[in-house]
Amino acid sequence: MIRWLFKTHVYLGTALALPLMIIAATGILLGFYDELRYAESPYRLNRAVEAGLPPAVLEQRIAADYPDYRLEVLYLPTAPERAARAKLVGPDRRLAFIHPGTGQTLAMRDAAEQDGLDFLYALHRGKPLGLTGQILASAAGVLVPILWGVGLLLRQRRPTYRTGRWDSLTIRGLHRGLGLIVGGFLAVLAVMGSLLNFAGPLKQWLDPPPRLAGSEPTVTTKTLARHVSSATSAYPAAPLERIYFPADGSTPWQFRFRDGGWAYLDAGGRVLKIATPFSHWTHLLYPFHSGRLWGTYGPKFTALFGMVLLGLSGSGLYLYCRRRRANERSTQDGQFGARRGIFKW
Repeated sequence: MIRWLFKTHVYLGTALALPLMIIAATGILLGFYDELRYAESPYRLNRAVEAGLPPAVLEQRIAADYPDYRLEVLYLPTAPERAARAKLVGPDRRLAFIHPGTGQTLAMRDAAEQDGLDFLYALHRGKPLGLTGQILASAAGVLVPILWGVGLLLRQRRPTYRTGRWDSLTIRGLHRGLGLIVGGFLAVLAVMGSLLNFAGPLKQWLDPPPRLAGSEPTVTTKTLARHVSSATSAYPAAPLERIYFPADGSTPWQFRFRDGGWAYLDAGGRVLKIATPFSHWTHLLYPFHSGRLWGTYGPKFTALFGMVLLGLSGSGLYLYCRRRRANERSTQDGQFGARRGIFKW
């Protein structure tokens, strides 16, 4: 049984090493997403705006500048030095960067255009390979708890070591120690990340937003101001981060908050539903996995676990290569039977 567990841990860990290292490396960088994203224009303003325009006034300025487009999502600035953004739908799809103090357009780009950070985020999820890549990335995350569980079982019996293998012993000790101490929490993060890859369909299936029956709503400055007031009063736990405008009469107004909470309102401003990160486990996926649930320094704290995953994957791959080379030398020397590489069982 021990040998079977050992082989399972080694071969499964080796097969997952490269994808897990990619996921871990990109996850470490994404722990500093805000610092990277808002490091320069058009996301970052030349001069900070302490008191910006209300969302209703921003919407009015955007509608005046782009009469042929419908405002789909309004991203509000979450810090004084950050620009607001508007996702527009019309003859094409555009992303406009709006000055929060004046409502003027700072820059415009195709909504489908990706920069380096967008690609990094897509790579973390496996999206460059399409749906197949997303499934493979999610499968790698789901298998992390199995690796951790098999590793715990192997801890019940410690192998002996050859003398003169100080470097391998140290790396293996680090590998075992990291897995034992933080492997459980890392496994939870990995599973949540795997589910987060398909959070949209999961929410639509398990906890869908309310549906309405009515005519297409008319958006006015007074309407939006009333809706924002109702939403923020119903969910005072965190600042408002973005507003999803209804596309038709069957879609409610959707307000997303900084901690991952949601508020759903009908056309008259009545609160239909409030979803906190703890109302349903699908709403907890992003705040927990990203670390935003723990506040400002949560993403940096989560990035540390990305470093642990990178260390476990790299050290495990190194130990596998060392053991393989040792076995090859043993075979060449005519030493068959009991394996006398790094481990002796």
